[in-house]
Amino acid sequence: MNTIVINKILMHMLDFEHRKIYHSTDFVDMNETSIDYYRKKVEKALNSPSLKELTVGSLHEMMLRSEKMVESNEEFIKQAHEMTDKLFALGSVIEEMPNSNVLFVDCYKNGERYVGALKLNYRYIPMSVIDENNIRITKKQVLPTMGSPVDEAIIVNVDTKKLYLIEKKYTIDGKLDFYLNAQWIKGEEKLTDKQKISTMKKVVRKMDDIYNVNDGKALPLMKHEIQEKIDTNQPVKPLEIVKKVLERDGQAQEESEIMMKDLGIGEEDQIESLSLPSMDKCKLVLDDDIEISLPIEEYLSGDKVEKVKQEDGTYSVLLKDVSEVIVK
Repeated sequence: MNTIVINKILMHMLDFEHRKIYHSTDFVDMNETSIDYYRKKVEKALNSPSLKELTVGSLHEMMLRSEKMVESNEEFIKQAHEMTDKLFALGSVIEEMPNSNVLFVDCYKNGERYVGALKLNYRYIPMSVIDENNIRITKKQVLPTMGSPVDEAIIVNVDTKKLYLIEKKYTIDGKLDFYLNAQWIKGEEKLTDKQKISTMKKVVRKMDDIYNVNDGKALPLMKHEIQEKIDTNQPVKPLEIVKKVLERDGQAQEESEIMMKDLGIGEEDQIESLSLPSMDKCKLVLDDDIEISLPIEEYLSGDKVEKVKQEDGTYSVLLKDVSEVIVK
């Protein structure tokens, strides 16, 4: 179970439009109106599939700051103040940088302590304004919705001494690029959970194409294995799962391991985030853009769907035992 407990939150505002910083010296009052929003944003950040781990030294600035932040409320406020100034200095030279609120959070996830800076970039929404009996459309800046992803974040697991980033690309010197790691953190990047999943798909598809290990069912089997690990609270290790899917062919297993390691995934790498896209569904995409979505168990068992190869080399997809068809 993915449990997050928030200790405290401090919020500052970066007003790039008017070149101002608004520091707060009081912790956020997490009342009934606001608690759901703050909790959801923290969950979105800590469970983001875009969260990437960076390798940094134990004396790295952010490691030292995180240690200070958990010492006392005074140190938490001091470090948050200084980090806000740093974020503002970095963002001020990026022309399209939006105004934002920065949430500094001290919390626990599954018993481990985290501190983080969550940068919530304002969105523009259209609105009507009545001005001297004329109605015109203008734009209003608002905070991102509760369910939207967190665009940028610096997060430190204080207990394991690990640092994570969520980054967003901006136009810098005429090209889209990241700035947080390149200009501030300067750590060695590891693959994100999203990239690990993508790499797993690439490898099992290639091995299945070459060796026909699972008769085209390698990807559904991979999703099934991931879902089982999540359901039973076991570590989700990409290399272990890929080898399990390809266990019927030793050569495919061996080549998949080499491919995975060449692509940056080793024996001990794990998928940390549990907020992955649903792994219990399988989608059949036909060459005429028709899509059929069904539970993986149903596809693997063949009880509901059967793929039949015709004499002319084409395939027919047969849906069986359908009691009702609803058009949505």
